Order: sequence, then structure tokens, then C-alpha cells
Amino acid sequence: MCCSGPKWKREEVVDHKFDFIEVHDFYSKSLSIRLQYVWVYILVIKSFLVYISDIYTATTMLTSESWSNKIFESCQKKDGCVAIPFPVAKWLFVGCILFSFLLLAYEARKSQKIIASRDISFAFTNVMAQNYYSLRSYDHFCLFCHINDSTTKKDDFAFFIFFTFKEWKRLLLADGPRQTINGLTLYSFYLAKSSDKRDWWDVTKYIDKEDMVTNLLLVAIVFTVLIFVGSLLLLIIAAILYVPLLCSIRGNLKEYCCHKVDKRISELIKKKNQQRIKRQQQLAKKEAAGDFSHLKGKDGAVAATLPQPTLPTINFDDDDDVKTVANSRYAGSIRTGKESFWSDRKDSNYTGGAYMPDYPPMPAYDPAAYPPQPGYTAYAASLH
Repeated sequence: MCCSGPKWKREEVVDHKFDFIEVHDFYSKSLSIRLQYVWVYILVIKSFLVYISDIYTATTMLTSESWSNKIFESCQKKDGCVAIPFPVAKWLFVGCILFSFLLLAYEARKSQKIIASRDISFAFTNVMAQNYYSLRSYDHFCLFCHINDSTTKKDDFAFFIFFTFKEWKRLLLADGPRQTINGLTLYSFYLAKSSDKRDWWDVTKYIDKEDMVTNLLLVAIVFTVLIFVGSLLLLIIAAILYVPLLCSIRGNLKEYCCHKVDKRISELIKKKNQQRIKRQQQLAKKEAAGDFSHLKGKDGAVAATLPQPTLPTINFDDDDDVKTVANSRYAGSIRTGKESFWSDRKDSNYTGGAYMPDYPPMPAYDPAAYPPQPGYTAYAASLH
């Protein structure tokens, strides 16, 4: 079953680009969506501060020759502690930080191509591109929320595994070695405090009231280690659940996610078009009944409506109306200033009035209107 081909096929839909979709149609006033939008800003600011902290950590360790706090020094005085030499830890930390910035540049390059393509499904499946569009416009964020909310349980399952797998390089290669050192440091610090007879879960046992810098550093290390352990557990769960999902989708996970996103976009566009048509029909009925309240502005005045289409007036009679033809079909002469060339002529065989041939006559020649060019007289005389 797992070895057979997929029953679905992902095809790039040209219309599913931001250029062909009115994102303002997906605007939402929901409080939960607004809170999620605020959370996006918090996560972006947190990521920025983490990179600033990494730069500070790398700079500090490169300019130091030994551990400069009691947490690391206390381990070296206790039997059983795992003491990592400072030169080894220093280059592990610096190497992990450099690798994290290389990953950032790689993700930025990929997201730049996705943003240039304007493809909605690729933007949804790329975290950096999705954050870019979300920070750029609240309407884009609402569109992503509509796509996410319209998925099924199976799709949510696939998206969870997909987005969890996207962080494996950063988690294992950039954060793993650093957090391993921090975890061993916490374990060594715990052994250093084992002589205290208080229970191990008593927080006051590990707090030094005379050194607040050490306390803050201890809290920061515990927090980062817990975040790493939680992310590692999610990665392990996603790896385990990927096996039954692979047997279900029988294809590439990213292509499957993009296929599902395209499907949801088509459903959303169809739904919005139906809502737009229904709304236009309701407004047309109101205007037909003489109700133009929806056209009122802030000042209470009704805005001018668009002109309705009209049909041209066509005369189906065989004979043209004499007055209409005389006034509109043949224009007056600009040279003579007369209304027409035949206004003073009568045709004995025509009882309708003015004499009108099938075509307008040529205007009379006026020599003053076309003076001879310089040198023309001498040239004409030379021909004789």
C-alpha cells in the first residue's frame, strides 16, 4: 500500500497568485484573528532578539578565556560533574551560532524567490514568506487564516508534521550542541547543590541572593533547555507519525501540502465569488425598489450612481427624414460659410424640399486659401 503511487497530483495553478486575488475580500474583524496577528509580531520580535543575543554570546566567548560565572565554576569543585573545557565549549557555541546565521541566509534566499513568484501555496508553506506577507498587510494574514481554518483533520495532521520537519536542521545542528552543554551545566549545578538537605524541587535551593547575575543566567539556561526539550519531543512525535502519513499520501509531503492549499484556495475563491454575486443581486433589488441607502456617504448624501446602458435610436423607415439628413448627414462648408451647397437649389422631380444628391459635392476652389509656394512662378515659366 505504501509503495503504490499517489492518487493525487499537484499542478501549479496560475490563477492562485496574489496578483489575481483580491485579498481585501478575506478581511476579518474577529478578535481571535486579531490576537493571532499580534502574536505574529511577538514571535518576529522574539526571533530578532534571539539573534541579537547570539551575536552578543559569540562576541563575549571569543573575547574570553574562561567561564565568567559561578554556574560553570561550581561544577569543577564537585565529584561526578561533567565539566566541559572552556575552549571546546567556546568553539561549539560560536560554530552553532554561525551555522544558525547561515541557515537564516539560506531561508531568506528561498523566501525571496517565493515572494517573487507571488504563489499563495508556496508562501503559505514557507514560514518566512508567510511572516513577510502577514507583516506587510493584515488582509494577507486573514487569507492565511482562512486557508488554515478550512482544512480537515487529516490536513492539519500533515501540516503539523510538515512545519515541524522544517525546523530540524536548526534544532539539531544549530541549537542541539549548545543546549547539550547547557543541560550538562544544569546537571552539574544540581550536583553542586546536592549537599543542601532541602528537596530538589525547592527553587530557593538554587538561588543565590547575593548574586542576581547568576540567578538571571540560571533562569535563562533553564528556559532555553526546556524550549529545546519540548521542540525535540515534537520532532520525535512528528517523525513517528510521518510513517502512517506517508502510507496515506504516498508522495512528497511538501507537494501534498501545496496541493491541499491550492484546493482550499479554489474553494475559498468560489465561495467569495458566490457571496459577491449574491450581494450585488441584493443591492440591485434595493436600487430597483428605490432604496439607495447603501450609497449614502458620511454626510448623508447619496453618491451618484453609474449611468445605465442605453440602446441607440434606429430609424427603420426606407426614406430618410429630410430635416434630419440635411442637418446632420451633410455638414456646411467651412470655406463659404453656407449651411449647405444645395440649400438654394430645388429639384423639380423631388417634392421633399432641398435637392440632395447621393454624395456631398466638392467645395469650390479658393485661390486665397492656397497661395503659391516661393519659387513656383519662376519654375513654371522655365517649363515654357
